[in-house]
Amino acid sequence: MNKGSDLLVAALENEGVERIFGIPGEENLDVVESLRSSTIELVITRHEQAAGFMAATYGRLTGKPGVCLATLGPGALNLTTAAAYAHVGAMPMVMITGQKGILASRQARFQMVDVVAVMKPLTKLARQIVSTGTIPALVRESFRVAQEERQGPVLLELPEDIAAEVCDPVRMVAPHPLELPLASPEALDRAAAMIAAAKRPLVMVGAAASRPRSSADLAQFVSRTRNPLLHDPDGQGHSARRDRALHGHRCAFGA
Repeated sequence: MNKGSDLLVAALENEGVERIFGIPGEENLDVVESLRSSTIELVITRHEQAAGFMAATYGRLTGKPGVCLATLGPGALNLTTAAAYAHVGAMPMVMITGQKGILASRQARFQMVDVVAVMKPLTKLARQIVSTGTIPALVRESFRVAQEERQGPVLLELPEDIAAEVCDPVRMVAPHPLELPLASPEALDRAAAMIAAAKRPLVMVGAAASRPRSSADLAQFVSRTRNPLLHDPDGQGHSARRDRALHGHRCAFGA
């Protein structure tokens, strides 16, 4: 017997999710129970904000969306700071929050907050799941949007009655590679000519250059041109290979 939460967890497994950071609560207990029989590890944190920061940082370091879980109302709102952090820093992240039942509720609007509306300015996409049949497609869309340039956070809200609803199996949507936006050959030629003609070229690195898929090419460019390099705090990156490649080519400009 399948239910909505089983479909959600199966869709997350389909995306290659290995761990979720979060806190169990009444409105996401079906998801937590479905995770028990899955291959996904649930990492319990002490606060939802910490779970959000961990998911965002996971996304930054791996290039794959980090996933975090929270309940409704105040618990979901604790993710807003992490969402803003991921949005500003272009970190792929998928937030999953609970909600009271949308088909019927015996507690009126107790602890109910329109989290989708709150998160819209802080995310690339914020959606409420209103039908079990749409879960695989919505999860696939969320991961696609989170990873597309410019990368960032996405919110999925799963009401508890949709999570608990018994449903028929639904076919998963196969993930597909994302095409990265590339500069035209003409633009690259112009950039190369400008660099070659510069008397004192300087490489300035921002946060986007610290992504895993960018660091190796950046290291090769700096090593070949031997131009001095400086970076802002978010551009330092976390790739030991890149740091070794750039060793000796950094310049200390300020703190």
